[in-house]
Amino acid sequence: MSGLTFDDGRLTVESAVGQIGLLAKEYALLHFLYLNANIVFSRDQLLERVWTGEYPVDRTVDDHVYRLRKKLKTIGGPTIETIRGVGYALSLRPSASDGREPSLRDPAVQEAMSGVFARYHRLGQGRAMLALAGQRETLGFELDSFYRLYLHFIAGDLRWFLETNEAPIGERIYWLLLFDMFVTDTPWSKAGLCERALRLKALPADGHREMELLNIADLYAAEGRTAEALETLEKGRQAAAEQKLDGFVIPIEISELYVRLMEDGPEASEMQSLRAAKLLEAEPYMRELAGYRMLEGTRLLLAGSISAGEALLGEGLDTFERSGFVPHRLLALLRICDVLRRHMPGSSAERKYSAKLATEYNRLGIAGLEHRLRETIEGYLDNLERT
Repeated sequence: MSGLTFDDGRLTVESAVGQIGLLAKEYALLHFLYLNANIVFSRDQLLERVWTGEYPVDRTVDDHVYRLRKKLKTIGGPTIETIRGVGYALSLRPSASDGREPSLRDPAVQEAMSGVFARYHRLGQGRAMLALAGQRETLGFELDSFYRLYLHFIAGDLRWFLETNEAPIGERIYWLLLFDMFVTDTPWSKAGLCERALRLKALPADGHREMELLNIADLYAAEGRTAEALETLEKGRQAAAEQKLDGFVIPIEISELYVRLMEDGPEASEMQSLRAAKLLEAEPYMRELAGYRMLEGTRLLLAGSISAGEALLGEGLDTFERSGFVPHRLLALLRICDVLRRHMPGSSAERKYSAKLATEYNRLGIAGLEHRLRETIEGYLDNLERT
């Protein structure tokens, strides 16, 4: 197998034979294809993943592939194959004698495993995804570039995202922004940071859409920008209906429950709670169900139903533990703390859940990384503005 070593800082690629220097987009394209070796991508898919937010001419991908082939040849690198009528794939074929499972060379197996990961993702079963990834050598499949990063996100591994050389900063920036959403006691505007990233088109296409139509609403609500939060979620609903973004539907309703709780308190948010609950009856996905239970438990606390509220909050935390989605558990705890600080400041409930959140930060090693996280994000955005 032709191994390559990538240097993000110098935009160089090295093999056992030699080293080549690349232009920025040549480097990004080769790195993406290398991380997704033996997977065929159409020109449109490559434009979306590598030239996010740009408007290149039709032959952009073809021209870059042509130049990369010439450069890779000089260092005995792998081949970028043309799949007629479909697109391109970087060929990293194990030899028959390398002892690796034949399933690694079987596209049907790779496609099937990607489908399993996607389904577990939708169902909110992070533990199942992590367990399956842990068996990939035995089962003989490779993770695609998205899930290589996403599994670290599920585990709440902020330090990995800050320090890894396995993925360039452009592929990590969306996840770093999500981590910034979860940290507390920071003097900067988190919404402002995300707005800047959106304005600079710094995020991959899927991340840009999710940030613009869903995630940033939480930040607006936390900063008292309720109208902008509700406007964001309404745009998200419209986009979900028009583009058939089924995975957005329930998270949007749960996010609005948080916004309503922040602004209006328990009584005014009851109808929104019922709306989210009805959707979850039909699709009780574990991650979303846990987030809803924690917000509804908080709503009951505010309404004076202490016993019922605490019971539902406990169920939510238990469901998150079973789901394995660490960042979503952090987000749910942060939402609870925001609501309780707004409506029950200094109460025993506010102190209790603030302490739980602090315990989680310490357990995950996130405490103390806030400023480093901020500097990493701003440094990347500063570089984009200069180029």
